[in-house]
Amino acid sequence: MKLDAQTAKYYYTAAQAGKALGLDEEAFQYYVRKGRIKRVNLPGRGQGVYSKKEVDRLVSKTEAAILAEQAEGTEFRKATLEDIEQEGQLANLAFGESARLYEERKTFLQKNPDIDYHLYDSDKLVAYITIVPLKHQTIMDYVEGKTKNLYNIDLDNIEQFAPNKPLECIIIDMVTTPAVPPRQRGAYGARLLSEFTRELTEMGRQGVEIAKIYATSRTPSGIRILKNAGFRVIHHDPKNDRYSFELDVMTSDEKILREYKASFNEWQEQQAITNGRKRRRNTLSKTKPEQEIPLKSK
Repeated sequence: MKLDAQTAKYYYTAAQAGKALGLDEEAFQYYVRKGRIKRVNLPGRGQGVYSKKEVDRLVSKTEAAILAEQAEGTEFRKATLEDIEQEGQLANLAFGESARLYEERKTFLQKNPDIDYHLYDSDKLVAYITIVPLKHQTIMDYVEGKTKNLYNIDLDNIEQFAPNKPLECIIIDMVTTPAVPPRQRGAYGARLLSEFTRELTEMGRQGVEIAKIYATSRTPSGIRILKNAGFRVIHHDPKNDRYSFELDVMTSDEKILREYKASFNEWQEQQAITNGRKRRRNTLSKTKPEQEIPLKSK
């Protein structure tokens, strides 16, 4: 069964829901019979459909439970100025001395306190992601190699995560500690992304529209991760063998963005309802006949 565009915005078919949950047909139908997944029967349709919101939430809960076991004892939080020293040290460990940039990182965080997210294991920083909303031309200059270091840009180019304006963001760093075995490093990275997805979802609830995300990479592993996440190559610098990537958030169907998009769509719908009520009130107030003022008798 194929859903029309409007229905597909809110519902999965059974096959799509089963695939999202990683279940074969028999296991998926067992979930339905037990009431773990609710079948929705829309008027005029013979086959049931399944709420995207419900299915995606179940996927997130399942993944969170797995990650909690893999990265037990870790703590995810938004970075503060006091955390930047550890961030610089981890950047140094991953990229070399020139990546420390303590003061530059602090300055960026002072300009926008919502750009930096850390994962700690026993109070030691083991992973972080820095994602910054910037003006379009600033991102393009970096993508095309005209700007070598984003931390040297004019701070006026940094935007805020606020509603009513489509934002373009760039991932400056996404780092996991190389001081642990690969499997543990992978668990840290998965936990970081899972928790960061929750932050994105909360931004969506507040009406923050992230239109596009950009990133760059020189390493085969980084390039592979970005391609697997749905990013497309938009520029290649052969001199430095650096690839630049773009992800169109609103057209992407990547799992990591589904809850964010659902929460943002809900915000848009609520805004439309609120604005419609305001327009009706304004129309009524304009069409209401003026009351006659009685003349005073002498």
